[in-house]
Amino acid sequence: MFLTSVLLITKVHVNLSEILFTFNPYPFYFIGLIFGVERIFYGITGSSKLLSLIMGGGEYSSLSTLALFIFFLSFGLYVIIYTIAYTQIILQMLNVINGISYLLFSLSIFKAWHM
Repeated sequence: MFLTSVLLITKVHVNLSEILFTFNPYPFYFIGLIFGVERIFYGITGSSKLLSLIMGGGEYSSLSTLALFIFFLSFGLYVIIYTIAYTQIILQMLNVINGISYLLFSLSIFKAWHM
């Protein structure tokens, strides 16, 4: 997720009006950066402290986990569906990989939520 988000941010050049007035998934790339760094941190250390810091704790942590699952599931599906409009094959492949990484991240959250 981190690598594909970095590549897409550097390859896709959009201006602020395109971000605000089109359905470009460009803002999701920055969300992918944040959660990609979290996944790298988790992969290296095995600690889920950074994810719990992002999601928060307390009595509503289960609801925030469910909301994060739904958001990343919808982000992944949206990015994959949006790639149909692209004409460059490299950007299509990067977007599909990025969308799949969002889906896999949502599934890992779902798995952790049901444990």
